[in-house]
Amino acid sequence: MALKYKRSFGKAEREQRQLLFKEVKNLRSEIKKLQAYNEEKLFEEAQVIAGTPIGIYDAGINHLEFATLVLDEAGQCIEPLAWCIFPLADKIVLAGDHWQLPPTVLSMEATKLGLNISILETAIQHTAIIHLLNTQYRMKESIAGFSSSYFYNNQLLSPAQLANTGTHITFIDTAGSGYNEEHGANGSSLQNPGELNIVLKLLQTEELNPASTAFISPYSGQVAAAKEMLPKPIRISTIDSFQGQEKENIILSLVRSNDDGDIGFLKDYRRMNVALTRAKEKLFVIGDSATIAADAFYHAFLTYMEQHGSYRTVWEFEM
Repeated sequence: MALKYKRSFGKAEREQRQLLFKEVKNLRSEIKKLQAYNEEKLFEEAQVIAGTPIGIYDAGINHLEFATLVLDEAGQCIEPLAWCIFPLADKIVLAGDHWQLPPTVLSMEATKLGLNISILETAIQHTAIIHLLNTQYRMKESIAGFSSSYFYNNQLLSPAQLANTGTHITFIDTAGSGYNEEHGANGSSLQNPGELNIVLKLLQTEELNPASTAFISPYSGQVAAAKEMLPKPIRISTIDSFQGQEKENIILSLVRSNDDGDIGFLKDYRRMNVALTRAKEKLFVIGDSATIAADAFYHAFLTYMEQHGSYRTVWEFEM
């Protein structure tokens, strides 16, 4: 039936349609040229241009020359990405922390070739011009203390307004409790339900405001389980997703608890540095000392907690 109503064009109408299509095409071409001209003029007149490395490279301004290029979060930038834009500038400033999360590289082959090493880490190994921003304005002094001693040679300072006013760091030891790690449904990421029960009791005994509290863990399985158990106002996140953020109170669940002392990717100390420096007022770490203490990093951490914080056992929460 549709063919019955098909419109028939004569030669003149077809020619007119072709002219109209050609005119539209020409107009679109002129619009693109005008847009490109205005963008280039804007870039040439701008004092500062902000963007991602790929965004700047793809914006068609790689013919411009810059006096200075500042690459923020350089600790998460792989070298090939950085070299897309480095030729554009006379001077390069890298800002970031190579003791926090490194670039995300999914390819094992690329990792073997060293592409998981950030441009910041490479630069630090090859230049003497390094400036440390040595004053932190986020957390109480005792929260910052361990990272300062372990990662930053005790050079990280805290201003007077962040001096300790009580107990700001607490380790809750689950050793001997039977709160063992387990795989989630279908063998998914590890979780530890026992540690989540402690979190629930901690929220009650410490009278923590859920809206000012975040729960973080290195394991996505524990994060998924926490979203089912914990009150909704609490921010629940993996450590990786929480980098760059902060909360008044942080509860960190380490999850690992086994007879073999296997700590998995708790071995990535840079991830733990991120986790331990998110809290502004109070930091609670829940873990099994019998599992983690054989590792030098966690041995140092537990020693610090005994000296500068509160070291509690799971049995206090069973009463």
